[in-house]
Amino acid sequence: MKKVMLVLSTSATPQEVIDYAVGRARNEGAGLLALYILETALSESVFDNFSDVGFIGDRPSTELSEAVMKEYRQRGYEELGRVQIRAMEEAVPFEPLMEQGDYVAKTLDVIRERDIGLAVVLRRQKKRFMKYLSSSVADEVKSQALCEVVIFTETE
Repeated sequence: MKKVMLVLSTSATPQEVIDYAVGRARNEGAGLLALYILETALSESVFDNFSDVGFIGDRPSTELSEAVMKEYRQRGYEELGRVQIRAMEEAVPFEPLMEQGDYVAKTLDVIRERDIGLAVVLRRQKKRFMKYLSSSVADEVKSQALCEVVIFTETE
């Protein structure tokens, strides 16, 4: 039986998205896999922002890199815990998964390797003019995935 996969956001996944994924898994008699990706590019952008404002030098220390990744990992555990509680309330089999790497590549790998039938992903809200210049990682996943993909858009 195929599983439902919820790809969690690093900036807190809205409860309605969690409820949707758990509900679909329950209604389809499927298990729920929650994936939290420690995005390598995201931690690099934190360093770039700090460098741009002069907060740190050109090369961040190993300690700073480890501290940022530790914070992301902690957020991941918290997000996975929120989903686990909701899945338990609905008696849906739950599997947490934390991976490190590129968002699109990791998401597509897990879809292929774990027999995913539905992926629920979150699209970051972009500035109006940026919508026309580039596609989101959620759109890339949808165009390349071998399963149904439902996209929710983050609101500020």
